[in-house]
Amino acid sequence: MLSTRYSIYRQILTRLLWGWFFLCIVLGAGILWLEMQRVGKLVHQLALTESSVLSGEDAQSFLAGNAQSTAHLSRLAEQLVDKHFLMVELFDRNKDMKLEVMRQGHADAQHLIEAYRRQFPRPDGFSHDLHFMDGQLWMVIVMPLQGVGQIQPIGYFEGVYQVDQATFNDIRRNVLRTLILVGMGISFTILLMYPVVLALIKGGMTLSARLLQGNLELLNVLGCAIAERDSETNSHNYRVCYYALKMGETLGLSGQAQRNLLAGAFLHDVGKIGIRDPILLKPGKLTDEEFEIMKTHVSLGVAIIKKSSWLSGAREVVEFHHEKYDGSGYLQGLKGDAIPLNARIFAIVDVFDALTSARAYKGSWSVSDAISVLENGAGSHFDPKLVRVFAGLAAQLYEFIGELEPNQLEAVMRPIIGPYFLTLPEPEGAAGQP
Repeated sequence: MLSTRYSIYRQILTRLLWGWFFLCIVLGAGILWLEMQRVGKLVHQLALTESSVLSGEDAQSFLAGNAQSTAHLSRLAEQLVDKHFLMVELFDRNKDMKLEVMRQGHADAQHLIEAYRRQFPRPDGFSHDLHFMDGQLWMVIVMPLQGVGQIQPIGYFEGVYQVDQATFNDIRRNVLRTLILVGMGISFTILLMYPVVLALIKGGMTLSARLLQGNLELLNVLGCAIAERDSETNSHNYRVCYYALKMGETLGLSGQAQRNLLAGAFLHDVGKIGIRDPILLKPGKLTDEEFEIMKTHVSLGVAIIKKSSWLSGAREVVEFHHEKYDGSGYLQGLKGDAIPLNARIFAIVDVFDALTSARAYKGSWSVSDAISVLENGAGSHFDPKLVRVFAGLAAQLYEFIGELEPNQLEAVMRPIIGPYFLTLPEPEGAAGQP
């Protein structure tokens, strides 16, 4: 259970780290977008403030269209270029270019305008595009020129505004600072959440452990009750569970399939509770009529486990463990792979344990003799592929568990079985087990 708890803690920490990463990406992207919107507004305002020299009466001279007014506008445009604008273009109300001034050595500004030129704005609007190129912030801005007392624009101003290095450094520091603060906030939140989540998980695990203990005790009580009725001990249940579990691990069964196999191994003969003692405990061979009654323990067992959703996984073993590979078994006469895998596995380990265990009416067989019986029944009673797999495991498994006393078996099997009944990653075999 301790390794199970650490596994859960690792899962929680991993998911919190993924959550931290996801939140940093999503919130970081959102904050960055908002910051860029803010930066865009800031740069736009800087550009508007600087280009305001072309408003009012100065813009009015644009209507004159003579050499004097053009020279005046050229001087104003050159003032803008001398500050932060790389290029200034003026258009008349028909959107025909009338004036262009460019800072020397910055012919690429023309390319910037051509690459990112926007449609001329509405008479009451403006347009701007912010771009980060060559380590600098640039804005292409287009706005209408309003004359004194004019409702409609008398022309349009278009320019490429370059943010100066000092302002750009301030912007970059502010954006970086904001992103760092957001990242720190997310990190502190995750760190505060971790102990809270752990405390909740510990409480849930305590409750789960108690429920697990109760469910396993239920399996054990039912298994003991069946064994007592059948004049056996619960050791048989533990041994076949162990053999079946190791077979399942070798075959690569999923955790759910293993849980079903273990529950089925405990409850395989649960229906014998409903068989009358004269038949169940008869020392000699059963008559045909008695054997037909004995067969009904399968359907009785299915009816019993159907009443519990937690035990429903045991049905494959309970219902089909008396089927035979050649179709001569009961109750349904299934053949080959039509028999569920868990039932085919259990049929092998059940017979092996019956042969290698001492009973009132017989002594224990050697492992090699028991394997010979299984191999002789391969293809008729048993799945031949599964027999070959089990034959390679049997001696080592029997050496580990075959001679243990009932109390030793229970002590060994509880920590092995328990983890399979929690919804967790696939449990690893306990140290020292074959």
